[in-house]
Amino acid sequence: MRTLLAIVTASLMLLAACGGQTAITASGPVSVTLTDTGVRLDQTSVSAGAVTFKVKNTGTIEHELVVIKTDVAADKIQPDPDEPGKMSEAGSLGESGDLAIGEAKEFTLNLTPGKYVLMCNQPGHYMVGMHVAFVVK
Repeated sequence: MRTLLAIVTASLMLLAACGGQTAITASGPVSVTLTDTGVRLDQTSVSAGAVTFKVKNTGTIEHELVVIKTDVAADKIQPDPDEPGKMSEAGSLGESGDLAIGEAKEFTLNLTPGKYVLMCNQPGHYMVGMHVAFVVK
């Protein structure tokens, strides 16, 4: 009986030790909906680590999602002087790539704590409101 108790206790301690490591990973996936006039998120902040973005284009034209780490407010990103209608992607950590109407895509980035802007950078799309602030804790 004592041997069984020792095994159970050791097993529980091992499980607790392993479980403690999950606290450093990010929360669940971030669902992102791209409309023709905005970027909607199911959560606006996550824990640092591997963050999966599940992106769906529900608009009537092609869109994309660009993830930028920046201290600049979401509505203050500067224009790209080399590409009319597009904004600077300084600080970009990755993107979905172009998404056709109705298309969905997942991608995962390793994000560190800080402020981010998620935006569509198809020409003119940022200017109609396709951007949102995002925080990694």
